[in-house]
Amino acid sequence: PISETISFEDFAKVDLRIVTIIHAEAVEKADKLLRLELDLGGETRQVFAGIKSAYDPSGLIGKQTVMVANLAPRKMRFGMSEGMVLAAGPGGEDLYILSPDEGAKAGMRVK
Repeated sequence: PISETISFEDFAKVDLRIVTIIHAEAVEKADKLLRLELDLGGETRQVFAGIKSAYDPSGLIGKQTVMVANLAPRKMRFGMSEGMVLAAGPGGEDLYILSPDEGAKAGMRVK
């Protein structure tokens, strides 16, 4: 079901940015996590994403996606996650990271 309605002001607080994946690796002893290094247009962020079942890390390098850039950092067992990559799907092998159209540059804000 669709989540509860939010105001435009609440939505405007979410800072979505285009990023380029510059490094990706499986997280040892984690069933679902990949550690991603993301180029945010002059700044690099580390994000742990639960997409291991759907993606080979080497195939992600150089791809662009969308991240929540202003999500509070979260200390995890494997390190600090500094945002969230957006993906759709029910889970398992059926996960799909969002990809911008050609021409989008790392750091651009999604509006």
